[in-house]
Amino acid sequence: MPSVSDAQSASFYSSLAPDLASSCATLQKSFSLSPLELYYKIESFQIERNIDPGVVSQTLLEDLRLQLQENLERKQQQHQQQHRQSSSPVAGGVTPLKRKFAGNGQTHTPLRSSPLSDTTFAARSDAGRVMETLNPAIQISKPSIPEDRARITAFMDTKKYQYRTMRQALLEASEFLDERIEAFGELVQTHLREQLLGGDKKCEDPVLLAAIERLASPNAVSHEDVVVVGRIVSDSVHAADSARLNEKSMLLECSRRMGSGVRVPLKFALSPASSSSSSSSDASAAITMSGPVSFFPGQIVALRGSNPSGSEFVVKAILKMPELAYPVSPISTLRTTASGPTRMMVAKGPFTTQDNLEFAPLAALVDSAISSNVDVVVLLGPFVDVLHPRLNDPAALPAQGIATLEDLFRTCVSQHLRRLEAASPNCQILLVPDCGAREAVQRHLSFPVPPVTGGAETKKQLGLPRRAKWLSNPAFVAVNSSVLAIANVDVLMQMSKVEHIVRVPNPASSTPGSQGEEFERSAMVRGVRNLMLQRSLYPVFPSDPATPLEVSYLGLADMNIARPDILIVPSAQRYFAKVVDNVVAINPGPLTMMKAAGTYAVVDIAGMDAQALQNVEERDGETASTTHDIWNRCKVEIRKI
Repeated sequence: MPSVSDAQSASFYSSLAPDLASSCATLQKSFSLSPLELYYKIESFQIERNIDPGVVSQTLLEDLRLQLQENLERKQQQHQQQHRQSSSPVAGGVTPLKRKFAGNGQTHTPLRSSPLSDTTFAARSDAGRVMETLNPAIQISKPSIPEDRARITAFMDTKKYQYRTMRQALLEASEFLDERIEAFGELVQTHLREQLLGGDKKCEDPVLLAAIERLASPNAVSHEDVVVVGRIVSDSVHAADSARLNEKSMLLECSRRMGSGVRVPLKFALSPASSSSSSSSDASAAITMSGPVSFFPGQIVALRGSNPSGSEFVVKAILKMPELAYPVSPISTLRTTASGPTRMMVAKGPFTTQDNLEFAPLAALVDSAISSNVDVVVLLGPFVDVLHPRLNDPAALPAQGIATLEDLFRTCVSQHLRRLEAASPNCQILLVPDCGAREAVQRHLSFPVPPVTGGAETKKQLGLPRRAKWLSNPAFVAVNSSVLAIANVDVLMQMSKVEHIVRVPNPASSTPGSQGEEFERSAMVRGVRNLMLQRSLYPVFPSDPATPLEVSYLGLADMNIARPDILIVPSAQRYFAKVVDNVVAINPGPLTMMKAAGTYAVVDIAGMDAQALQNVEERDGETASTTHDIWNRCKVEIRKI
């Protein structure tokens, strides 16, 4: 007699549409799951994401597939790392750049094909296929003769990245975390002052007016409403590792000045903003969140509520955080930097499949860059992955005389970059190292990561071409008129694993879901928006165990002046190109996925209209400035390699 669970799973599958049933069958085959096991995983996934158990969609199944794939790859990497630690004869203290191969003459067990595809890289038949397009209506023609149009300007001081790892002082880290809360407190007060006291309408809400002068402590007993600013933390010390936030596990951490650094439990008793027509109610509604609100550990928030018992802060409203300004440039500068089209190519490593060290995907990428006449190629590490399963196999080395990882980089990576420079001498190549232990040519493990150091000598040792430049991680650069922010760390995946969504009731006068349906459905959109609101390319704290942080220097990841035009955030989640709050956010996806082919991004930016610039100059004068409007003149294609 079948069990109740079997009957439930059978009923579940029989109720699915044919396309969903087919997707479920693919998941079962790819990850060796029985129908009952997949049923339980879907049910658990719905509970984690606060999704109605009766709702099953292709988006949900795709997100589940990504999670299963991430878990599988993590287990494989842990196994490989344990094997490497137990078998490697490399002596301690040797830098990654000079480590020799730990070859023992034994070959590895052949890898299975990636669950993402049954086709190996060499046997692929869809190379160059466009997987997704942003702004497909934009048509940009490129001249057949390459021109030296790409002007690269760095917006970070690389000297600040030259700190010594594993010397982090607890007091310095504590001071940084405390100062971040204080800085956001000042931003919130300035925002309240501008919103409530500026313009014709004046606010008469005494709570908000009092907050302009002084923010309250959430752990102090208060029977009347107050406004507090603090950091969201979890009651679990392993929050970033496995535990997702929920309303019972969320605490608010104060700064030492505003609350002696105490952590206070939160209790949500949210209510919609008043539907009254008074100016006070209108002003309050303008600065109060409604619809779905995302919370994650490390997030700085502004809350309105009270603490009548002294043991927990009762949240009655969530205040909007002040948004970053848009980047602007003088008209005279834009006439020079934005007069013509710019084409960029963005790719994320690994750059070779896990069954060999031939770097065929990188060679195919360079071929595409040459034929596409790109101005800038942005490559995100790892370039030589120390966790590659074939590094221990001398027979897998592509050439004789390769004794170190440095030799492998020069032989397999630099040769393709030199070929690109020879064919396209005006193409700029930007290299962003990975963080953590995977990047073979980087001695520095903690995030933020400095550029690969050593100057011209190291560049010569690695065999890099003249136009190849190492950037820090994160990096802030301008390519002509476009401001780029690059974070080569999977912050979107890390946020989605621990976040919790609180749904604030909407006022009767507003449309339900004021932040948009896509915000609630897409973890990627929520993640990008959180990066902008938190003004940081890595606001998660504590970090994922795979991402070692140098907390005292996390300010190097901050966006203090303006939001970028283009945000490059590689992630294990599905590739995407989206406009979020007028920022073009791009996840190119990995170039390789185990033995299968991956994806990369091609970014085309049209030149600004000369007449529009002339009109702004006539209206505002010769010293006028204007926004770049990249989101409105940028076309992005995610292509299969």
